Amino acid sequence: MQRSRISCVLIGDGSLLTQCGDLLANRDYAIKLVVTESQVVADWANARGLPLLATATVLRDGLPDVEFDWLFSIANLQMLPKRVWQAARSGAANFHDGPLPKHAGLNAPAWALLAGDAEFGVTWHAITDGADEGEIYVQKFFPIDSDETSLTLNLKCFEAGLASFGTLVDSITAGSLVGAPQDGS
Repeated sequence: MQRSRISCVLIGDGSLLTQCGDLLANRDYAIKLVVTESQVVADWANARGLPLLATATVLRDGLPDVEFDWLFSIANLQMLPKRVWQAARSGAANFHDGPLPKHAGLNAPAWALLAGDAEFGVTWHAITDGADEGEIYVQKFFPIDSDETSLTLNLKCFEAGLASFGTLVDSITAGSLVGAPQDGS
């Protein structure tokens, strides 16, 4: 018996989305829809013949009638309405450019530098009603160098985000993905 392809919707605006999308395509995931405001992402989707919608449209109207297993929010700074992320049959995961729960919210790399942190990381977590509150699926940590800037730390986040997305997708494909509650202590 042949297993059916895992299907997904991608939403976001950065080049990390296109790199993750290529990884998904290489692992035979069916990308059903790309939601973005970015011309770079739109060009990428159009070059691959993928259906495309504007983020503002989806936030206002919800997703069109499309069935899919996973929603991946990648470099997306918009809070998604419940009707959008709950449309996924199996789950919805968001990329956060910081270690949760320590650095939730926007500008996490800058806050880590201001705090003098020695280590940083990225997090893939379940999407919930609250920002950056869902169970953690995958985290990847790395050191902060003494001469680090927000730019270099963001570049490390991009690399760690792509590497850890591979881990996330491997777990989804194997049916072994388990979320862990965030430790707020």
